[in-house]
Amino acid sequence: MSGDFFKRRNWTRSLTFAMVVAFSAVIFGYLIPESPAETDRKYLQNTAGPVLFDHGKHTELTDSCSVCHHTLYSSAQAKTCESCHGEEMGADEFSHAELKEIHGTDCSQCHQQEVEDGQARSCRECHSGVQQSTTAVIACSECHDDSYTPEIMEHDEYMEIEDHSCKGCHAPSSLSNVYHAICSDCHLENSPERFSQADGKINCSACHLRQ
Repeated sequence: MSGDFFKRRNWTRSLTFAMVVAFSAVIFGYLIPESPAETDRKYLQNTAGPVLFDHGKHTELTDSCSVCHHTLYSSAQAKTCESCHGEEMGADEFSHAELKEIHGTDCSQCHQQEVEDGQARSCRECHSGVQQSTTAVIACSECHDDSYTPEIMEHDEYMEIEDHSCKGCHAPSSLSNVYHAICSDCHLENSPERFSQADGKINCSACHLRQ
């Protein structure tokens, strides 16, 4: 009889100990601050309504980052056409648009990477809230006399000028125009049922959240 009593008492102690441990673990779990879950989503503030942008999902939909981040590559060629093709093949035999179609969207096939660490710069570094000019390129006559024309130097020679700035010659589109051109065109082409209205126009609320 006494043996059964001690067995029951030991079992009760074990059960009590297990319950204390479990209860302590629950309390301890609540007390430790939960580390934020890793996400590749960006919350972009915008006057038309904030945009919740899933960067990771978009990278899975393209072959190259340069589809959106055109500044990742310079105008200089990474390798000559002859390195992949015969000597009879030259870049001047095709337009740039045709070359892009041949090689898809991966600019690294022909161009060297401009950013060494592969990190794209902010669009706001070049694109302001308001477009500075109605044309994409500023006329030479805005700063020089009539003897200056764009053809007097190659593009790479312009880049080598001391204190060179792309904005010295180029007038980038406004930030909103850039986003709408890149995002909306792709959305309407690939997911019209989600991003367009019944009349075919872009559905702004598909991207811009209500404030």
